[in-house]
Amino acid sequence: MKPKLEELETIVRKRICSICDMRTVEGACGSSEPGQCSLLSLFPLVAEAVMATDGNTLEAYVDAIHENVCSVCIEQRLDGTCRQREARNCALDAYMPQIIDAIEEAFGRPLRLDRADTAPAR
Repeated sequence: MKPKLEELETIVRKRICSICDMRTVEGACGSSEPGQCSLLSLFPLVAEAVMATDGNTLEAYVDAIHENVCSVCIEQRLDGTCRQREARNCALDAYMPQIIDAIEEAFGRPLRLDRADTAPAR
């Protein structure tokens, strides 16, 4: 049975929020605007992009997410660059491999990433 979007988000929150650099000592989101987290505010598009990717490299997933998610994010400039990514303040970009792993595992799909790829291109 396929997990629902809400279940996927819960799985990703448990995996990513617990290691996020913005997390406080108490474990709460330390962002000045938690509702603006790129990962969570655009999560339906993130999940869709991951599930639609048939590549076996991290680059394929990164390309799909940049094309289908980042392209609609208010933080991305018209030329495709992003101040948040450049400043390493984008949770989606910072934790992309872990996000992809969590979504793939939730669907019971074998991980297809070449594990030599460890971080998204910035």
